[in-house]
Amino acid sequence: MALEVLITSGGTICKIDDVRHIGNFSSGSTGALVAEEFLKHGNNFHYLYSKNGKRPFHEQFIFNPRNDFYMEVEKMRKLYHQARELLGNLHEYPFLTFDDYRTKVKDLITTKKIDVIVLAAAVSDYGVKETQGKISSNENNLDLKLIKLPKIISEVKQYSPKIYQVGFKLLSRVNPEELIETAHDNLIKNNSDLVVANTLIEGSFADRKIYLITKDKQVLPCSARELPNKLVEFVSKDINLSKKY
Repeated sequence: MALEVLITSGGTICKIDDVRHIGNFSSGSTGALVAEEFLKHGNNFHYLYSKNGKRPFHEQFIFNPRNDFYMEVEKMRKLYHQARELLGNLHEYPFLTFDDYRTKVKDLITTKKIDVIVLAAAVSDYGVKETQGKISSNENNLDLKLIKLPKIISEVKQYSPKIYQVGFKLLSRVNPEELIETAHDNLIKNNSDLVVANTLIEGSFADRKIYLITKDKQVLPCSARELPNKLVEFVSKDINLSKKY
């Protein structure tokens, strides 16, 4: 059964003034790969992404001049035809700031019949009151007062109570037990159905440990490479089971 899926990807920013902002390092790689996997499974897809973030299939279309020319051309040809078959089910919406992201999440889940939302975007936890114009750079110190921002993940089911919600929780340099406890607490607090828990190892995103954690605390470990396929398969199976009963 095809699902109507919304995934958020990339990072939000909060403006300090007309030329400066605070943000995070997220590029949206994971979100783009998960989106590709959902599309390959025949789902209709809405992709809410940061303006400079990665998008489904775009990263694969990179011509490598170090490889054989004809092999690269053939690779591009195959990728092109595969993408063309799937992109008709993909609808993309860019965002930039925290406020822009928050507005678009609400608009999409209240105007579209979304079955699943995967909140993979790295959303700002703190913002700052924006200054109009440009703050002078002549001062030796610039003091900013950061303001706690609302947790958008906790708002989703207020607008769409039946939506299947997948959250992400990222910690750094913690052991698996602490990661699982924190992620599961986060799942319960935000009324999610599944959480993808990550922890950086020595600050490396590529080498991170990943676990899929359910409401009843079932823990499924996987690698970064396995995540897109395992996540899509688990969500599809879980939704079909819930509808069956």
